[in-house]
Amino acid sequence: MIQAAINSLGTIVIAASSAAFNIEIFAYDVLNAFSQACTTFTGQNYGAGQLGRCRKVLTICILEDAAATATTILLVLVSGKVLLSVFTADPQVVDIGYLRLLMVFSAYTFSMLYENMSGYLRGFGISLIPAVLTTIGVCGVRIIWIYTVFPAHRTFRTIMTAYPVSLSITALLIFFALMFYRPSHHRRIQEGGSKNEYRKEDRIK
Repeated sequence: MIQAAINSLGTIVIAASSAAFNIEIFAYDVLNAFSQACTTFTGQNYGAGQLGRCRKVLTICILEDAAATATTILLVLVSGKVLLSVFTADPQVVDIGYLRLLMVFSAYTFSMLYENMSGYLRGFGISLIPAVLTTIGVCGVRIIWIYTVFPAHRTFRTIMTAYPVSLSITALLIFFALMFYRPSHHRRIQEGGSKNEYRKEDRIK
């Protein structure tokens, strides 16, 4: 639906958006790699019973992801117009493509947060809730945006604004889920209860 809205604005916008996407995906790959690492290392430490390390994994992944993604975005933005000129010689296409880079990258802070928090929950085996909330926040909000806001303001900037809006809402939803589940805290309580039961059984024996 986002692409259909972009297509409705003409060939120049289509070309600009496509060229910018080919560049921005490199920054997203950097961002996403840390969320995958968060899932992996959280799961490993959870399996090893090292619940304190699980929380450290989330913190480290967010901090390192922020640094790596910010560096990548800075490099892309500094050389953005040069990179876009590889795809087209039309200055209007380059300018519109650069606008997409600015708008999408402005949303990457929210994307980085929600993807790492989702990865953290998945590491504890909580995968359905992040999937549902992401579907609602990313897909649902953008569909509503395209059908309500875009018809009233038919510009490329309006379409791109759907990215920071949808990703910020998604990050907020995932944060609420994280606060509700608090997996490392609840797992620690459960394990403590199990150990107490074992000790009670030993005393009875």
